[in-house]
Amino acid sequence: MTKRLGALPVVAEFLHRLRVADTVDGLCPVRDLALATHGDVIEALVANRLTSPRPLVRVEDWARTWAVKEVMELDPGLLNDDRLGRALDAIAPHLDEITGSIAARAICEFGIDTATLHWDMTSMSLTGAFDPEDQDPDYPTVAYGHPKDRRVDLKQIQAGLGISADGAIPCWPPRSPARAARSPRWSRRWRGSRRPPPSSAS
Repeated sequence: MTKRLGALPVVAEFLHRLRVADTVDGLCPVRDLALATHGDVIEALVANRLTSPRPLVRVEDWARTWAVKEVMELDPGLLNDDRLGRALDAIAPHLDEITGSIAARAICEFGIDTATLHWDMTSMSLTGAFDPEDQDPDYPTVAYGHPKDRRVDLKQIQAGLGISADGAIPCWPPRSPARAARSPRWSRRWRGSRRPPPSSAS
C-alpha cells in the first residue's frame, strides 16, 4: 500500500508543539467512549488545510490517501462529514479562547517578537439574499462595501488578522479595524510595505 506523506509529519509536529488538541479538548470535552476527541478532529482538519487546500469535502478520502493513520494515529473513517460538523460546532463558541491560547503558546514556543503587530484586512464577496433578521448578531454583518474584486454590486464580509512583525503567526485580532486603530499595540503604517517593519509599537 502506498500513501502520501508530504509535509504531514512536519504539520503534525507543529500541532503537537502548539498543543492544539489539548487546547480544544480542554474547552470542548467529549464522552470517554468517543473514538476521537474534538481536538483530534480539528488537528486533522488543520493538517488537511495545510497539505490539501481544496474545498472542505471528502476529508475522509484525503485521510485514506495520505498517511494520517500512521502519522497522526487517527482512523480516516472517523473523519466523516457528520463528525467534522460536530467538532466544528463544538469549537464555535470558544474560538477566541482557542485562538488566543494557541497564539500565546506559539509566541513562547518559538520566541516570536510581538512588539509590533500589523492589522491585515481582506474581504470576501457573497451572492444571494441575506435577510438581516437571519444574520447571527455574533458574526460580522453581511453588507455592501468595497471588496477587493471590485464587485461593489455584491455584499461582502471583511476579515482581518493581526500579524507579528516577522509574519510568523496570527495574534489575537481585535474585532474591528476601528478598534485596531485605537490600540497602540497595532501598527498600520507598514501595510503592504516591502521594508522591514518597525521594531516598536506605533
